[in-house]
Amino acid sequence: MKPIEVLNDKLKGNFISRFSIGDTWDLYFGDYWLSTHNLISSDESPLNEWLLANYPPFQKAIDQEDISKCVVVAAFMRKKVVSVALDDSCNLTINFEDNGKLILPTDTDIVDWQWSLSEGGNDPYMSYIVACFGEGQISIKEE
Repeated sequence: MKPIEVLNDKLKGNFISRFSIGDTWDLYFGDYWLSTHNLISSDESPLNEWLLANYPPFQKAIDQEDISKCVVVAAFMRKKVVSVALDDSCNLTINFEDNGKLILPTDTDIVDWQWSLSEGGNDPYMSYIVACFGEGQISIKEE
């Protein structure tokens, strides 16, 4: 199978039932963990502006950029994935019902992997189904 076929097979029709944030993002879709160093949504900028103007603790938050991302991911919880796409750089776009969209980019500096789909959410080098180890570098674990 091709990487996009594997991603569609595992993610399409599924939904985020929980997530965690730390040095990485971990999104749980049914039996699979999708881990990434970053995620992007077009909704971040207006959320950041609103939080800055209306929520004083935001002004002193250490990782301000993660707060709006958490809001976006929480808003997408339990919404089914309708499609996934990979571009030439292997940026992963996840489209949710109701026109929601998350992008898992492949341009995070100083890391040795970008995103990974696995059953255990472990180190991508130890257990992955499909993973992006660098811009344009995608791999499928052969079973």
